[in-house]
Amino acid sequence: MRRKFRVGISACLIGFRYRYDGEAKFDAELVNAIRDRVEFVPVCPEVECGLAIPRPKMRLEASPKGVRLRVIETGEDMTDRMREWCNERIVKLDQMDLAAFILKSKSPSCGLCNAKVFSRSGKELRCDGTGLFADYLKKHYPDMLIVRDTDFPEAAKKF
Repeated sequence: MRRKFRVGISACLIGFRYRYDGEAKFDAELVNAIRDRVEFVPVCPEVECGLAIPRPKMRLEASPKGVRLRVIETGEDMTDRMREWCNERIVKLDQMDLAAFILKSKSPSCGLCNAKVFSRSGKELRCDGTGLFADYLKKHYPDMLIVRDTDFPEAAKKF
């Protein structure tokens, strides 16, 4: 029997109720397309860095310091907290022999290339941003297959 590929995945996509609103974004089509060939390794940057469920919504905001991750309601900057977690999590992921990663699209932490970026005042500036964790993955694993949930079912052929 052939060993299954280990694939990191945004935990909400496989049913974990980790989103800011306490819900999941279970993607049955994605899971059914590849579950026989992969071992899922769930990851949720926001929960794993210590944020509560439920929690206030966050967004990416442009600033002179670069793109920041902020709580919409309060303006609290979560960027450094998330980056610190990313640095720690990447060390653990290095030990897991991952073949690929599947990320939740549009997320301020996991959005691969379609996360919205706002001004501090809340005006949408663009919709091609990359979430903080997704950015870390891309930089740390430049040769790894990293896809979005919206890339399925076409991406299933790569697994």
